[in-house]
Amino acid sequence: MIEITPDAKELFQNVEHPEGTVLRLDPVTDEQTGQTQVGIAAGEPKADDQVVEQDGESLLHIAGPVSEALDGATINVIETPEGPAIGIATPDQPSEN
Repeated sequence: MIEITPDAKELFQNVEHPEGTVLRLDPVTDEQTGQTQVGIAAGEPKADDQVVEQDGESLLHIAGPVSEALDGATINVIETPEGPAIGIATPDQPSEN
């Protein structure tokens, strides 16, 4: 299971997506390199998603394979020169709140 910090939940609440879709964390394969990364986009909910809720509402759906691969990780907010961004700290890394 992936943990989401309160600051990250707040950031996800402000992401707009089309009605009838959910915000998803999915595996994405780079066609040029063949590397698989994690991407955030609007999409359809799936049965094997890890569902993160905030105040009783669905906030983020994490694809089953991503949830398994990042089990024990924490999604947090990191500060960048461009402003706040989402970071993922694996269990062996300290998370920034």
